[in-house]
Amino acid sequence: MPRTERLIWHHPEPPGRKNALTRAAVVRTAIDVADTGGVTALTMRAVADALGVSTPMSLYRYVLNKDGLVDLMLDEVSAEVEVPAGPSGDWRGDLRGLATSLWLMIGRHRWYAELVDSRPPFGPRTLRRAAFQLTVLDAAGLAPAVAYASLLDNYVTGTAMSVSREIEMLGRFGIGSTGDLQSYAGEMADDSLGSWLADMPELTADSRFELGLDCLLDGFAARRRAKP
Repeated sequence: MPRTERLIWHHPEPPGRKNALTRAAVVRTAIDVADTGGVTALTMRAVADALGVSTPMSLYRYVLNKDGLVDLMLDEVSAEVEVPAGPSGDWRGDLRGLATSLWLMIGRHRWYAELVDSRPPFGPRTLRRAAFQLTVLDAAGLAPAVAYASLLDNYVTGTAMSVSREIEMLGRFGIGSTGDLQSYAGEMADDSLGSWLADMPELTADSRFELGLDCLLDGFAARRRAKP
């Protein structure tokens, strides 16, 4: 029988003690560690060291285990995603705004895209965003709403992962930007391809994201119109 993982949401923060840490301090420090060094830098030892705590085991009182810490981190940064109080009536504008806000948040916390699928999405802020998204999709007649929501979220996080890998690749080969990569490719290509690459405008990560998002929402709109 598979082992059942414990979830941090079932474990409220323990009562405070004099000179004790707080759950919020542990989570915020872990976010700083991951923002600076990425997923590989995120260890209980690194968080304990950043807090000036002698042993990582003392952190488990506040976050249960590393999975619990990741859950709390994911939900904490989800607070940066702007979720309206209710749908505006413009389903496309609502979904575009939510996806763009999520994209910008991931740009500040690139580890989010790598870790978001590692734990069940049960955090209160995460659930609030999901509820809004499903409400908009359902009102727009895009059913099953869960499937459309998954397509949208997977596009945002998948694109963010692709951008992160691209940044890592460029750095590994000493290439400063995608524009530089384009120039190098043009120099190595034959005349016809080189000319085409030379005339092609540089696409930033944000502009590529926006193009893909518009194409995805165009697809949603087309399916919506095609329904009897």
